[in-house]
Amino acid sequence: MSSPVRSRRARGSGVLGIAACAALLAGCFGDPPPDPATAPLEVVLEGCLLNRAEVGAGPHDVALVGDGRLVVEDERGAEVLALPGGSATLVTSAGSYTVTCTVGSDESTSVLTSVPSSDG
Repeated sequence: MSSPVRSRRARGSGVLGIAACAALLAGCFGDPPPDPATAPLEVVLEGCLLNRAEVGAGPHDVALVGDGRLVVEDERGAEVLALPGGSATLVTSAGSYTVTCTVGSDESTSVLTSVPSSDG
């Protein structure tokens, strides 16, 4: 027959073990998502794929993946960013942006939506 003291110790160490596992797993979930007003954009030129379809109004670092050219136009058709490669910063206000990617003679487009910032 087990003593009540030993039983309480076993339960206590089990609770500590569960707490330790929970703390360890919490670290595996990674960082919280970036603020939508400054979230970086990554554009895969082949197919013009964006890592996010919506951002908050504000400055966004833009990085290109692949070789080609990127042009971003606002709703009026005005060019707001053109990159032959590399990276730059795109500053958005609320609205839609047409992202055009050119790789060789192939051209494809995507739409990026910028929503008003939540701090109003």
